[in-house]
Amino acid sequence: MWFLGIDIGTTHIKIIGISEEGTLLPVKKFRTPVMQRDGLTFHDAQAVWQALSTLIIDYAHHTAHAHGSLAALSIGTFGQEESVAVNRHGEMIYPSLAWWENYPEAALESEVHHWLDSPEHYAVSGMRSRPNQSPARLSWLRKHHADIWRQTAQWVDFGSYMMWQLTGEWRASSSQVTHSQCFDLRAMQPHEPTLTRLALHPELFPKTADTGECCGEILSTALPGVALCSGASVFIGGHDQIVAAWAVQNRQPTNVFDSIGTSEYLMVLTPHFPDAAIAWQLGVDIERTWQAGELVMGCATPSGKIIQTLTELFYQGDYDRLFHDLLEEGRTPGVSVSVNEDEALGLFSLHHLNAGIQPADVVQATLNQIADRAFQLLTQMCEIGAIRPQDAVLMGSLFQREEMLAHRKQRWQMPLFVSELTEPVATGAAMIARESWLIATHRENRL
Repeated sequence: MWFLGIDIGTTHIKIIGISEEGTLLPVKKFRTPVMQRDGLTFHDAQAVWQALSTLIIDYAHHTAHAHGSLAALSIGTFGQEESVAVNRHGEMIYPSLAWWENYPEAALESEVHHWLDSPEHYAVSGMRSRPNQSPARLSWLRKHHADIWRQTAQWVDFGSYMMWQLTGEWRASSSQVTHSQCFDLRAMQPHEPTLTRLALHPELFPKTADTGECCGEILSTALPGVALCSGASVFIGGHDQIVAAWAVQNRQPTNVFDSIGTSEYLMVLTPHFPDAAIAWQLGVDIERTWQAGELVMGCATPSGKIIQTLTELFYQGDYDRLFHDLLEEGRTPGVSVSVNEDEALGLFSLHHLNAGIQPADVVQATLNQIADRAFQLLTQMCEIGAIRPQDAVLMGSLFQREEMLAHRKQRWQMPLFVSELTEPVATGAAMIARESWLIATHRENRL
């Protein structure tokens, strides 16, 4: 038998199998389908399902064929900010605006936005208000597509939609649903004052379940031709960053993670509810992890975009040249760099550029600022979470660069370990599927 992990990401959808003994199988991937409408990018959940199911069927027939029947699977996806409207039959009736896009005008009343973004509401939901979250997007749908809104039975993230296609059951991961700002993070129940203010009903969101819980058995009609074990099931995964952290911590236990891609996402695990007032000021997201009673503080900063911009601006896209200049000795860059909190004002700003300045000066000054800013933020997150960091695990392709690792070690002055997992989300989902199935079938001795 074998198990499957699925990663539904911004640019690619990836799947990876894992054998009964825990051996990883090859990864397969395809580009995430997108659609354009009115100059905006959308993700179509039905198109994603069709492409994903085709890939799974092919994977079962070829890559995993020697391992027999599929026993379980789990899914990690981008945030709940990406959700679709479905009718009472489960049919998608409105696609998801891509998470990096915003509608051209605000549909959420300013007073409601400020209430959702207040320290008082943050203490309940663990989330600051942003224009790409459910309250704003649901308000847009209601205001501009009243006919579709009247048909909307549920508002579901991509993990929930895929699990429904596979099992016929609606569930929402506890590490995803709080991104809606409509749930009480401590009680994990819909927050009635928020729903009332937004004129929403609690049934709009699927029933919540924690990572590792069983969603239901895989329908025989969901994956035609795929051999299924008796009782083959889908187990809850969750937010991709949480699923990746689960995989990494299984190999390198830590409370501090730094994952860099297009953005740099800093995470600190804590058993304590952080000081909400300070966390609100920092703009930190607080959400559930895979452990009962454990929380993760997460915060994104556009480091990857900034590095990409420097590479394109000075080196014609050649990262080797940028990283060579990063560690060039003898530079004393007098450049002042500031990362803009509001990306509408630009990614970052440079000040005090003197005559004769070289690309290496700008690169070193900018990456110094990025590293120092990230370390300061991690330090503050650890303080409010009552965590004393001993080390940190780094994830993402940029941290595979020796120069990047050396630079971070130099700036942070603490033990840093680079995760060897090339596909941590898909791998984590596969590991969740295997572990959850073995526990559910009372075979914990196989773990």
